[in-house]
Amino acid sequence: MEMYTKDIQVGSKKITLQTGKLAPQTNASVVAQYGNTTVLATVLMGKTDDSKDYFPLSIEFVDKLYAGGIIKGGKWIKRDGGPSDNAVLFGRIIDRSLRPLFPADFMNEVQIIATVLSNDKDNDVVIPAFTAAAAALAISDIPFNGPVSAVRVGYINDQLFLDPSTKELENSNMDLLVCTSPAGVNMIECDANIVKNDIALKGIELAKTTSDEINKEIAEWAKVCGKPKIKYESAGPSADLIKEIESKIKADVEAFLEAGVDGGHMAGQEKIVDQILESYDAKIESEEVSKNHLIAAVDSIIKKYLRERTLKGIRYDHRKMDEIRPLTVEAGVLPCVHGSAFFQRGLTQAITITTLAPLSEKQYLEDSSGEKTKRYLHYYSAAPFSTGQTGRVGRPGRREIGHGALAEKALIPVIPTEEEFPYTIVLTSEVLSQNGSSSMASTCGSTMSLMDAGVPIKDKVAGISIGLIAETDDNYVLLTDIAGTEDHNGDMDFKITGTKNGITAIQLDIKRAGLTLKMIQDTFVASTKARLQILDKMESVLASPRNELSEFAPKIKMVTLPEDKIGEVIGSGGKTIKALMEKYDVQIDIDDFGKASISSQNQENIDKAAYEIESMIKEVEIGEDYEGIVTRVEAYGAFIEFLPGREALLHVSEMSGGFLSNPSSIIKVGDKINVKIAGFNDNHQIKLSSPEFKTAHPGSPAEASAQAGSTFPRRDGFRNFTPPRRDDNRNGGFRPRR
Repeated sequence: MEMYTKDIQVGSKKITLQTGKLAPQTNASVVAQYGNTTVLATVLMGKTDDSKDYFPLSIEFVDKLYAGGIIKGGKWIKRDGGPSDNAVLFGRIIDRSLRPLFPADFMNEVQIIATVLSNDKDNDVVIPAFTAAAAALAISDIPFNGPVSAVRVGYINDQLFLDPSTKELENSNMDLLVCTSPAGVNMIECDANIVKNDIALKGIELAKTTSDEINKEIAEWAKVCGKPKIKYESAGPSADLIKEIESKIKADVEAFLEAGVDGGHMAGQEKIVDQILESYDAKIESEEVSKNHLIAAVDSIIKKYLRERTLKGIRYDHRKMDEIRPLTVEAGVLPCVHGSAFFQRGLTQAITITTLAPLSEKQYLEDSSGEKTKRYLHYYSAAPFSTGQTGRVGRPGRREIGHGALAEKALIPVIPTEEEFPYTIVLTSEVLSQNGSSSMASTCGSTMSLMDAGVPIKDKVAGISIGLIAETDDNYVLLTDIAGTEDHNGDMDFKITGTKNGITAIQLDIKRAGLTLKMIQDTFVASTKARLQILDKMESVLASPRNELSEFAPKIKMVTLPEDKIGEVIGSGGKTIKALMEKYDVQIDIDDFGKASISSQNQENIDKAAYEIESMIKEVEIGEDYEGIVTRVEAYGAFIEFLPGREALLHVSEMSGGFLSNPSSIIKVGDKINVKIAGFNDNHQIKLSSPEFKTAHPGSPAEASAQAGSTFPRRDGFRNFTPPRRDDNRNGGFRPRR
């Protein structure tokens, strides 16, 4: 095979494409190098699968740890496991942009696998993966209406810039990923720290302009090394069959659309399908006609009629184009959880539950970029009954992972910091009914649930989906709050979330080849208007977070330990910290940086444990006064606990104005005594004095000076502690719980 390479400039960076060397048995393969991040994308075409009524495209994003020079943690299993949530999300990004660009009547199986071979941890893995996949399709013999490219835009110090590094993204107020085909923008994924509409729109325009240039480069490369596209047999119903069926069901379809009821589209459409299948039963049996073709024909007729009516200004459920379906918002709907809320918009409804836990329960994630933690997570769950169907129940699918991730990043900008709210926060949206944009219902419900839980979020977040039905780029209508049938038969599902002041997340999926900038601008206007209406409704139910946490939520207090005191609080083999947890019935977790999290259902116990820990690490100063308790009496003096867990010696010379042969004659274990920090000896052990006690016991003056000169006894282990190394468990070291 002949090898071909191509350098494409993207802003200040370069992507190098190579084909003809790796994976020779595919329809095409491309390696994309971006900095030192390297991704191999392969595309393979299979046969037509007549059992499926959808385009069987599958995209896998493979990110194994070796790409970052990492071996899987743990003692027993070292092999990489299944795809992480991030890998699923990256695969979905590629899928959502490529899928609309295949011919509508092309039904061969297509599999695209993007494998990260090297990750320099500074350059994004998604951009080279997407570019390699799109370029591989462009040079392959698989029918594809590309090219298409992806560009990432950041926003720092009021400036938009192309292709930010992973470090730059940490400080960016916007992470905007835009995919563009020759027909326009066809996918957007964005998380933003409450940015204005015009900033996001300018970012999209910058990305589109850049993508147009990249597409030209890919098209030129395809002319050099690309294969001729195959001719394929259309897998859809013939025009004659569609026309024949239309004559049979025209009146039924018109009646079905005229009587449109939110949520009634599935049952109404199935009734028409069943009618056609019954009338063609003999032909299906004799294989004169395909059952899938009949179903597809009915679907295409309903789609045609619905789109025509909508373009005339008549929506399926007879709403106005910018009208939101009826809203129901409730907070505190479940009795024993930490926070809950119910959100319903039309027939779409979700209950979102907030669960709080100590920071030790945060999630640890590992991929080729390294390890990171998350203390705020959002899970989306939709059982089959939510669409009125039976189906599989079990692990979340890719759609559920994607919807949960969207709702999660929609709220990230308003989640309080660890210092402000030292909790791990998990939100779970139980979607009970789906009929258009359940992810936005999850987002709105999550805001209410967090406030119900008493989480001090910085602002309320809401979201809405805007649909589109377009005859041409200039003749189109936008549909606020799309219902299920409008989503199915429309051209886009454009979701935007935000506060009253700006955008927090964007996700665009389309079924047409692309959107114009004018379509996107109009969508922003419609979305903002709808979002403000929803926020007003939410505000009327619960205006701000509750003042107190639920009685069922754990109470948490943070104490920061100096590095040289961590080992002292933990104790040899964890002895000290275990004793504290048992004494006060609390959970104490200390991380590598000395942040101690104390949690319990009982606030009083937390305060006592925190006070004892703070006492243990307190740096005492000469002259400070304390009320102490006698813990032990010896011939040379008495040991006084002047702070919880802190003892020091009150020498016999400080107990009397003169000679005292038997300290136990004037002091007993359990006595309370006022003491003062008198100083420190050479080993930095604390010396106590008690002027009041000494005055009250004058003793024999003749012996006082001799007694005062006696040697200060050393108590084994008394405040002569060297903290163990935290990475050495043999010395009683400590590792944070995972």
